[in-house]
Amino acid sequence: MSIWGWLLLGAATWVLAVALKVLADFVVQSSTQVALRDWAASLLSGLWSSICELGLAALAFWIWNADFKDALVMAVGAALAEFLVLLIPAMTAKKAQTKTKQAAGWNAFYTERGVAFASHLASRALMWLGIAGGGGLKAVFSAFALFAAAEAIQAYGQAKEWDWLNRRVLLAFLVFQGVCIAAQISLLILWWP
Repeated sequence: MSIWGWLLLGAATWVLAVALKVLADFVVQSSTQVALRDWAASLLSGLWSSICELGLAALAFWIWNADFKDALVMAVGAALAEFLVLLIPAMTAKKAQTKTKQAAGWNAFYTERGVAFASHLASRALMWLGIAGGGGLKAVFSAFALFAAAEAIQAYGQAKEWDWLNRRVLLAFLVFQGVCIAAQISLLILWWP
């Protein structure tokens, strides 16, 4: 497959994963009578997000016999799709804010998107190592678990309505994300064949 094919496949798998996540959220919320605590709902959201996004990536790596470069290009496709989808509401929210808040919002947006971009690369690279690179199940489960943790903390912050423009909140969130990314990269290096 060409580089453009892998890029588009990354974007398509991300869009499909989001559709599956939204569908599952709708089904669970409409059929469950028990209200889950925020931490439990966030943990389930993170796990489901990881299964959807990395599960589709793993399937693509396996079906199309991806090499490491293909996995990275696919990750870029997913990250770009997410960036473009999130850019639209960020641009519309800009109009209702003061200049100072706009600047802080854009700085936070680009910083968070940069970390998310690194997360896409690290998680899919570790998943590739598990599926096609000889890392085995330890790499697969590590990729799932670390990506789930990163997604769960974001879901928890949304449930608790964290002020994402508060520097301390944003810094704590980004440090947690950075630790997950660093762990994935460390495992990738450790288990590299």
